Amino acid sequence: IEYLRAKNIALDGQERPAAILWTDPKAEWRSLIQVMQTRVEELLVLGDYAPEQRTGPSVWIRCLVDRVLDKPNLPEDRPPIVYLPGVARQDLRAGEECRDELKPLVELMFRGTLWLQHNGSDWGVRTFLTSTKALGLDIAGDQRTTDAMLRALPELAVTPVPQLAGHQLDADEFDRMLSDDVIRDLLRWMGDAEGTKARLGDNGWAAFCSRCTKEFEFDPSVDADITAGERMGGRQGPWAKLWVRFDEAPTSFPGIVDLLRRSKPAGALLFDREPWPDFNDEDEEAVRKTLGELPDRAHDDACTAVEQLEREHGQRRGWVWARMGLSPMAGVLEPLSRLATASRSAIGGNTPDEIAVAYRQRGWRGDAATWEAIAIADTADEELICSAVRHLALPWLEDSARAFQKTLAHAPLPGRREQVKVEAVENGCVLFCDGLRYDIGMRLAEQLEGRGCRVAVSEQWAATPTVTATAKPAVSPVADKIVGQTLEKDFGVLVGKDHKPANASNLRKAIEDHGYQILGTGGLDLPMDTPARGWLEYGAIDSLGHKLKGRLARHIGDEIDRLVQRILQLLDSGWESIRVVTDHGWLLLPGGLPKADLPRHLTESRWARCAVIAGESTPEVPRYPWYWNRSQYFASAPGIACFNRSEEYAHGGLSVQECLIPELVVERVGGTSTGASIDSITWRGMRCFVEATASDKVVADLRLSTPTGESVVASPKPFEDGRTSLVLSSDEYEEASLVLVLADEDGKLLAHRPTRVGEES
Repeated sequence: IEYLRAKNIALDGQERPAAILWTDPKAEWRSLIQVMQTRVEELLVLGDYAPEQRTGPSVWIRCLVDRVLDKPNLPEDRPPIVYLPGVARQDLRAGEECRDELKPLVELMFRGTLWLQHNGSDWGVRTFLTSTKALGLDIAGDQRTTDAMLRALPELAVTPVPQLAGHQLDADEFDRMLSDDVIRDLLRWMGDAEGTKARLGDNGWAAFCSRCTKEFEFDPSVDADITAGERMGGRQGPWAKLWVRFDEAPTSFPGIVDLLRRSKPAGALLFDREPWPDFNDEDEEAVRKTLGELPDRAHDDACTAVEQLEREHGQRRGWVWARMGLSPMAGVLEPLSRLATASRSAIGGNTPDEIAVAYRQRGWRGDAATWEAIAIADTADEELICSAVRHLALPWLEDSARAFQKTLAHAPLPGRREQVKVEAVENGCVLFCDGLRYDIGMRLAEQLEGRGCRVAVSEQWAATPTVTATAKPAVSPVADKIVGQTLEKDFGVLVGKDHKPANASNLRKAIEDHGYQILGTGGLDLPMDTPARGWLEYGAIDSLGHKLKGRLARHIGDEIDRLVQRILQLLDSGWESIRVVTDHGWLLLPGGLPKADLPRHLTESRWARCAVIAGESTPEVPRYPWYWNRSQYFASAPGIACFNRSEEYAHGGLSVQECLIPELVVERVGGTSTGASIDSITWRGMRCFVEATASDKVVADLRLSTPTGESVVASPKPFEDGRTSLVLSSDEYEEASLVLVLADEDGKLLAHRPTRVGEES
């Protein structure tokens, strides 16, 4: 129905089509028409004259399209869809040779449109089901399956697509769809009585009613649907089976929710609230009301209220309504209650390291709950949830930041020579992700472990102030080559013997000169040497935070997913270890962080949470030594305040969220694949001779352009005593850019080297 109605569009310079012609030369779709007409009120069928069934000859159809007949009534806002069984598109395009009974419809090809494939062919059932331009299902190609598919089409058509995807459909599965299933049919009737009766046909309807009477003491031909709804909601006797089936796959039975809303017994005292969606609606509104009142409560009372809501409503996340998206408030209570529990007490300690321990043990979960609550909130409830998050998080963040800043007076954070230098191990890669806050790092580690990786998590203190210009060089392999002389307004440093500004390009160049392979610049991800060390900058958390502010919360999950995929790609490319590092964390608070006063004329530069004081000015703001030169001081906003406008996302200050940064070392569980290295490549004509340090289980191949490109050899070859030879499959590759690759038994790439015919290396 969606694909047919999608043809109702106006191309440039055209009006909307007067009709949509649905040609079906083999009449394969005919078994669907009766049930479709119960859902598609604009559907007309070419056939014998039966206007009450919206069926008739072409002249009658033409009159309805031109709106010169009053009956049957057709929607004014949609063009008629005209089903033409036994008619192909060529029949209508035959001009004078077109059959007389079809000629009144020919003109509609020009004022209307045909529902056709992209190549102009008619849509057959199999083609529609399997085409990537349509449903993209996997269906066995034998005739028995085709016959079974057409027999089962009415059942197939009302089965949700996700239940059909992900595996191959064959004749046996289609035949099972036709087997007697009175529970399935009764649920479908309860959700769509008219359509189910039409689909079953006269004989099937009679049999269905008989079985319902026998097994459920209910006759669909006599009894009302709300009676069935009330009994199903009661979950007693055989009706409990209906509830179980609906609970297992609620989206398979549209209309049931509306029926249950109409079926709840009036005036009855119901102790079992789960089966009735309107009770769930009432509970959702009760949660909204309480959350809306949180800002009027003291912080401790607000935390108690949220925790009580979780105790009362957490069970609803296991109800069917939650899986149908009808319980968003029950869902958001889970992270909100975590935030309420975490925010009852500030993250404190006598030293920064003691605060770090407390944050590792419990604090980061509160930060994760903050963005997770916003991320899963319905758009309609976003303002409400953000208000609740702000009320719960603000005092906690402020008190924790001030406790952290108090410890720095007698226990400053480590300086440049007091941190462990970031280096990659042999055949390891350092992945730098800007703004990978500690809680995001923990979520990343959880996902990587779920994908079969071994992850070791540690932490260190960021260079301060926690802005990229200062903090990124400190977690690079060339940190010992960084020079900080005078604190400049951009908080930047210098790199290398020639003291160039350590911007992104100069820092990468210094890292490359230090022996690292720079990844992500359009080249190959595979290690280029043995051993190799790599450097990759990846991820957009910080840039999205500055751009989206509080809306960053809805994108963090996607960023974690992208990081997981990128790390897995690196491991698949042959890197044995990925060391994930970052430069700083950040603060996120819906509605904006508090504002601290610092006149602009007293500063050389004034950023959200830090500033460079101008000349001999002495504004009353806290000052701290710069990481790269302890004789230079920067100003830091107190607590979680901002110096300029009130920002929802900010960093550069001193809080445990900004300063405690994670480090992840990621490896494959079970060790690495068999090692291999290419020793030499020699060409003789179209044959490539390879010598390598490799076992006889390693296979050599020549591929086009990239290591993952098309194989261009007659067949890949294993090694014998470290030698093998490969023959190109065609002389068309004589001038092509080729890549020699070595792979293990599982196809994992172990080594590669670019080559061309005639080159030796």
